[in-house]
Amino acid sequence: MHELYHFDTTAMLEKALPIVEASHRILANNVANANTPGFAPTHVSFRETLRQTLKGDHAAISLKTTHPRHYAPGGKRPGLVLEHDTFGPGRNDASKFDIDREMVELLKNNGRFNILSSILTKKYQQMREVLRTQ
Repeated sequence: MHELYHFDTTAMLEKALPIVEASHRILANNVANANTPGFAPTHVSFRETLRQTLKGDHAAISLKTTHPRHYAPGGKRPGLVLEHDTFGPGRNDASKFDIDREMVELLKNNGRFNILSSILTKKYQQMREVLRTQ
């Protein structure tokens, strides 16, 4: 049986959302470096990062606080599986950046976030209803 079937859906969704958030940050960094000569965009492999996070085969990055009144995070951020873009649109500055590809990746990532967060919201609403009726 596939290893993803051994996990609680809510727990899987809670682990997937930080991966999507990290992916969005990396995509935003790619867009910010659009005019950097020789820049090679990086992307998060969502599937591989989630698989390793669920298996526990990752070097998690702990969140840290910078002020004593900050909320101390209970969990850890995922260790990300990164892919370096080898696509070269043939720019004169040797950059491998292509704005159209990055916009498509941002749209896909945004869609992934919307779907995952909607499902997680529904799960929490179901739990709230169960607790409210007892």
